Formats: sequence, structure tokens, C-alpha cells
Amino acid sequence: MDKKWTPVLIAVVVISIIAAGYLAWQRHTMEANNRSVQMAVVYDEVASLARMNGTGVVDVLRQFRERGAGAVLIKEPTVAEAEQNGEFKLQTGQSLLLMRDYGVLKTLGSDFWQQVRPDRAYFIFSNPDIYQRVKGQLTAKKVQLRAWERPGLYILEAGCGWSLLQQLGVGFPQNAVDDANRAGMQVLVQLRSWNQVDAAGLKYVFGEIGKIPGLAGLLFNDPVLPGAPDQIRPLAYVVQKLRVPVVAIEFSNQIGLSKLGYLLDKNVVRLHTLSLEEDAKKNYSPEEIIDRYALAATERNIRILLFHSYTKPDAPDILQWNLQLAGRVGEKLRAEGMQVGEPSVLAAPLSNSRWLLFLAGLGAIAGGMLLCFTMGWPKAAPLLGLVALLAWAGLLGAGMTGPARKLMAFASVVIFPTLSLSINIKSEGSTVRKSVLLLLRTSLISLTGALLMVGLLADRGFMLKLDQFAGVKLAHVAPLLLLALIFFFRHDEEGMGWRRQLQKFLDQPILVKSVVILGILAVALLIYVSRTGNESVAISPLELKFRSLLDTLLGVRPRTKEFLVGHPLLLLVFYLGYRNNNYMPLLLAGAIGQISLVNTYAHIHTPLAVSLLRSFNGLVLGIIVGLALIALWRAGERLYRRLQAATETNS
Repeated sequence: MDKKWTPVLIAVVVISIIAAGYLAWQRHTMEANNRSVQMAVVYDEVASLARMNGTGVVDVLRQFRERGAGAVLIKEPTVAEAEQNGEFKLQTGQSLLLMRDYGVLKTLGSDFWQQVRPDRAYFIFSNPDIYQRVKGQLTAKKVQLRAWERPGLYILEAGCGWSLLQQLGVGFPQNAVDDANRAGMQVLVQLRSWNQVDAAGLKYVFGEIGKIPGLAGLLFNDPVLPGAPDQIRPLAYVVQKLRVPVVAIEFSNQIGLSKLGYLLDKNVVRLHTLSLEEDAKKNYSPEEIIDRYALAATERNIRILLFHSYTKPDAPDILQWNLQLAGRVGEKLRAEGMQVGEPSVLAAPLSNSRWLLFLAGLGAIAGGMLLCFTMGWPKAAPLLGLVALLAWAGLLGAGMTGPARKLMAFASVVIFPTLSLSINIKSEGSTVRKSVLLLLRTSLISLTGALLMVGLLADRGFMLKLDQFAGVKLAHVAPLLLLALIFFFRHDEEGMGWRRQLQKFLDQPILVKSVVILGILAVALLIYVSRTGNESVAISPLELKFRSLLDTLLGVRPRTKEFLVGHPLLLLVFYLGYRNNNYMPLLLAGAIGQISLVNTYAHIHTPLAVSLLRSFNGLVLGIIVGLALIALWRAGERLYRRLQAATETNS
């Protein structure tokens, strides 16, 4: 490295660490005060359980409340669902004409029957409150209506296609709201989307929602929010008047929700649930369901846990099974140090000082310059550093804070693991003790990149997943490519220079074994990349059980690719030394641990304390596995020498 630049750049990195550490501490403090979780149940499913057991809905809701559930989710019924629930009858005009001589319809005069059109849909009500609710909702959603009102009989003609009409929401049933209130539980409502959204329609629909007593949160049912993407600002205006948080459903990427969350000053709470369909497919045990909900709350900052009414073939009493499940989840959460009650909201904003962000970003620039010196580019380092500095300051000055933060965070998690490995891996081997110390030092330098990323992305938007760290998969691959280049050209054993060395490499004939090895490496890289990020490939049942065991034993499960692959193999590289480029596969496999270590902190929705414990557990287990691997290597070397000696003796 350049002796003139190195002390200055290290000083810049230290200053950046202080700035990022301050931002990280603010985030940790917010997370420490955000420990209250709400458990909720689905009204329609509770009502079904009540009917199965011959008891009242309010009584069953109270039983769930005694087990810790504090809220009821009421889903807005569609026209089809409301008819199935008996709120009204829906007929085609043709069917209605065939019924003119039956029941109360006989009281309708000929003037009505002459206006009936066979191709239209007709709602028939007996309850005036339901009639007014449905009429108001359909009018707000731009359905052309004609109405006839008689004592005890109310009819609406809808000028809308039958299939589209049946999917429209018709507001929230008053009896469901009343039952929740009588049970002493808060109300969460889940609204359906509709077409032809305008300001008047939004005002009416959300005005009706605002009248619901005990309202505690708003969910959206469909993949696209009402009015998205063009009407999000008017939507935010009417939602803000409700004075309740918007609820984001985990693993459900609803179009318009992120923008709505930012317009509402991030007044968002995240919800996790296990759907009936997923449970029926995988048939989770009670312990697995309990662990799943507890992990969502403790490791992913989920603050509402929604329980469905799960049906189990081996459970003689479904109601009691679900009541016990809710109670056990509540006990598990309390044992983990969580509070069960109303969901805590990330209310206080974190510091958005551009100066702090600027200082934190300088660390990535300084690290990049150090990496350039390490790669043997002393002349390019100052120029690249200047360009990066101007770009960083320009983006922040232009108000492009979001993209700038993500870009510099990405640079941090790529640069520092690469820099750390390129500095600490030497040609000569080390003792076992020194190898362990080298692994710890390497991890500490790599974690500098993690700390800078944490500071740069210390914002409620990232914590609530309204925005996410970009380039997760690329951040796992880029350091491997850089390391391959660095060590390929560093080990120029014949002193021919990088151009001639590259030419010699390109001129080599392609052997079948080389193709086979490259194919194996390509498959390994594909598997490695597919298992990175927030949503990776499916996990086998055996691995899920192994993960659950680690969670039980260690509190927080370490990354498998760290303690079983990366850290042990890197420890072996330190022990053996990087003698030549034949050790390249071993080096790259060992680098996976450092890359994963840093990218653990890219899960901004995971509390910092959890990520730190995960990293610690991974390092401890990785060292233990690595020491065992070194012992096996030494035993293998002794066995090889004995066999070689025996062969020489016999010859």
C-alpha cells in the first residue's frame, strides 16, 4: 500500500465509523423501544368456529382475548360473499321476472316490472341499513344504480357486468364491528380495491371506515391499492384522517403501498400470518407454528401476528386447539422479552442529517482507495477517489438521498470484505492460533462495511421494508469476482506482468477436466446466488428442522454458509497459506463467509442486536468447525506421508 495515503485513508474510515456508529445506535435505541406485539384473529373464521361449537361469536372472541389476542380482522366482503352471508339476494333481471308472483315481490306494481331488464343485475334487500351501506359503496365505486324502495323491500338495479360486480367490496358489516366492540377487542379492517377511483369515491369509502369504533389499523386486500399508481396522494389524504397505521402484510408486495407509507410519514406496522392454504399444504405442527410466529416478531420486527382458524385432523376440538395455540404463542413472546398488547409503531424519526450521511459515505470511498492500492493501482486510486467524492457530494446536495444511500451502502459491502481478504491472506501459512486471530481480524475489517451500510440505511423506511437495500445478489457475487482478479494477478510467479500473464492464461488449451470443473463451479455459484436475499429458493424440511434446532440451542440461528462453509475454509486458507492459484477455489469458498457476514446486516428489518448475535454465533461455530477441519487436514497429511514412506520402502 501507499505509505503516504494509507494513514489518511484509515483516519477517514475511523471518522466514518464514528458517524455510522452514531446512526446505528439511534436505530438500536428505536428497536429496543419497539417491543410490543399485537395478536389478531379473523372475524369470519371465528364466527365459523362459534357456529361449529353452538356458541356466540362474542363469547369465542372473548376467549381469544383471554389468550392474548387484542384485535379482530374484518375483511370487506365482496358482493358474492355478502350474498352468501345472507345480506341480500342477487338476481338477474330474467330470474327476477320469473319470481314476480312470489312473496313480497307481488306487492310491486306493473310500473316496476315494466322497467326490469333481463340482462341487468338486481339486489333485493329486507334490511334498510344493509341497503344503504351497499348502495353508498356501489355508488362511490362508479356503479350505475336505479333504486326502488318499499316498506320492508329495497331493490337496486346495477348497470355493471356480472363477474365484475360480484368482486366489488360492499363495506364492512355492522354486526362484525359490534361483536368486536362487545368483546373488548380492537378492529383491523381489510379493504378491497376497485376500478375508476376518484377523490369523491375515496372520500366516501374512507369516511365510512372512519366511523368504525375501535379502529386500530388499515389493511389492503389486493395486489394493487385503490387508485395506484396515479391516485396515491388522494388516497394518502383520506387515510391520514383515520389516524391509524397502515398495515403492511409480510411477503405481499402490494403496488402503491411503499409510496403510501412514505406519504403517511411511515406510519406503518408490519403483519405476519400463516395462511390456511400453506398450513393445509405443509401441515405444520403446533411447535412449528409457534416458532414461526415468534421468529417473525423477534427477528423481523413484525408487530401484528394474524392467526387463522387452523383445522387439524388429529384435533378433536378445533376451537380449543386454536385457543391453545394463541395462548402458547403469547407465552413464547413474553419469554422472548416481548410485550403482548397494542402494536408498537416506529414513531420517532431517525436523524436525517446529510452531514452524518456524508461522513459515513466517506468511509466507503476511503476503503475503495485502499482497495485500489492493494490491487496495485496507485495512480488510479486518487482519481477514482475524487470522482467518487464529487458524485457522493453531488447526489446528497441534489436531494437524491435515497439512491445515494443505497449506492454507497452497496459499495461498502462489496469493498470491505474484498479489502479485508486481500490484506490478510498471505502466501505463507500460519499456526493454528494465528489463523484464528487472522479470521477474527479479517471479520472485524469486513464488519466495517456492515457498520457503514447500517449507518447509511438507518431510516424507518428501510426498517419497515418500504424501501430495501438494492443489489443483494450482486453484493454476494462482486467480491468473489474482484478477489479472483486480485489473486490471479498477484501470484505472478514468473514476473511476466499482468498483460503477459493474462495472455498466457488465454492461450492455454481447454481440457475436458477444466470444463467439468467450471461446470461444477457454475452450478455451485447458481445455488449460492439463489439462496441469497430476502426471498430465496425453497428450503428442504430437513434443513428447516436443523435451523429450528439451532434457533432453540443458540437463540439466534447463524448462517449455514458462514459456520459450515465460509469460516472453516477461510481458517484452513490462513493455516495453509495461499501458495499459488491452485488454491483459488478454496479461497473463494472461504470468502463466502465474509460476504455473508457483511450482508447479514442488509436485512434492515432485522433488529441490530439479533444480527450481531447471529454473526457472533456464526464465528464461534465456524472456528470450531474450522479447527476440526484443520485437524482432519493434518491427520490426512500424516496418513499420506506414511503411505508414501511405505511405498518407497516397498520399492
